[in-house]
Amino acid sequence: MRISELNDHQCHLGEGPLWDVAEQALYWVDSYAPRLFRYDNASARTVSWDLPGRQVGSIAVRERGGLILAMDQGFYAFEPQTGAVETIAIPLAGREGLRLNDGKVDPFGSFVAGGMNIDYRQSENCPMFRLSPQLEVEEILDGFDCFNGPCFDDAGDLLYVTGRDAGVIEVFDYGPGQAPRNGRVLLEDCNPDGATVDAEGFIWSAQWDSECLLRIAPDGRVDTRLEIPGQVVSSVMFGGAVLDRIFVTTVGDEVHGAVPTGELPGRLLVIEDSGFRGRAEPRFKG
Repeated sequence: MRISELNDHQCHLGEGPLWDVAEQALYWVDSYAPRLFRYDNASARTVSWDLPGRQVGSIAVRERGGLILAMDQGFYAFEPQTGAVETIAIPLAGREGLRLNDGKVDPFGSFVAGGMNIDYRQSENCPMFRLSPQLEVEEILDGFDCFNGPCFDDAGDLLYVTGRDAGVIEVFDYGPGQAPRNGRVLLEDCNPDGATVDAEGFIWSAQWDSECLLRIAPDGRVDTRLEIPGQVVSSVMFGGAVLDRIFVTTVGDEVHGAVPTGELPGRLLVIEDSGFRGRAEPRFKG
């Protein structure tokens, strides 16, 4: 197994890595800049855009072209060719202590994202939202302090997520147009942040301030621990031509008390020769 940095771009808080199979490109964000990055696999070239908000949490690639941003208190459409940003909905309007954080497109083409407390000393109740392909927003779950790590099994029957109880990854029954239900503990006594699911249906969880990734079986058993010494890892995504590269976003400077100690903090890391493969992420159908 080899770990290297993708390029020399350094983020304060790297987040939201997303590999788009059709474009053969990786997107990610620096939440605090806020800035959006795109790495083209064929040319090995990275481009970036400064965003107009205060903090960006996550992104989705649209089938029709362009992207969706979960930024500040709302959802926005972003056009990379022009840099234009258009407001879709502001579901957290009036709740200035909250912002949208992590998000993922579900297997049915909707984008789910949830809230977090901007000031970690507060613990206001944060909701989870679903943005439909018709660009309609509904609140589908509540009770989060910091919504993180949403990901799904292949069929869309299960949602994995964290942020309601400290140190716990939960699993919910899920389905098209349905609210998450029957929540139960998948894994506890961990430090979960961003997550994805691999080709075998195992959950990969970036362990915040624990310098590692965990590969977790659907029954909650920890199968593999990949050490990433000296780095505060924030999220994880598979990519590359055959989805065998693991991309990991990291923290470049102090965030909520977590401080990286290794070299080249804040870089987008690439893990190769791990023996694992991912699966294609769906695009937002709207």
